[in-house]
Amino acid sequence: MKGIDGLELSPKKTEYIKFIDNRKNTRTNEIAREFKVDPSTATKIIVELSKTDFISYKPYHGCTLTHKGKEYARFLNRRHGLLVCLLVELGMSKDSACEAVCKFEYFVPKEAVDNICKKLKHPGSSPCGVRISGDRCCCCPGEGD
Repeated sequence: MKGIDGLELSPKKTEYIKFIDNRKNTRTNEIAREFKVDPSTATKIIVELSKTDFISYKPYHGCTLTHKGKEYARFLNRRHGLLVCLLVELGMSKDSACEAVCKFEYFVPKEAVDNICKKLKHPGSSPCGVRISGDRCCCCPGEGD
């Protein structure tokens, strides 16, 4: 996951990436419904995201994540899972930890995520069920760049 610092996108755009990651081809109307916004607002954000090379968008056909977007989505899941692991390690319940992480995860850079991963000895999943992918940048075995 080279070239990712974890702070590239706003929290809202990060949520769009996560939503699109869970689908094969996502239409603007689906996104608008999910985020309770007008379809024109969803389209505007999708167009902005397509300029970052995280998604591929074709009007009237929907959008998908690019290779770069899939890598970023993998990082977002990794960050979420590791932060939940850390808060549970510090004594929070898994539900409270997951809820708390959803409020601040967008502001935690990759360097901090890698250090948390090392400190927790590279867990494979979080208490809330998120799969934590490896990343060679923090010496995790297997996956990553």
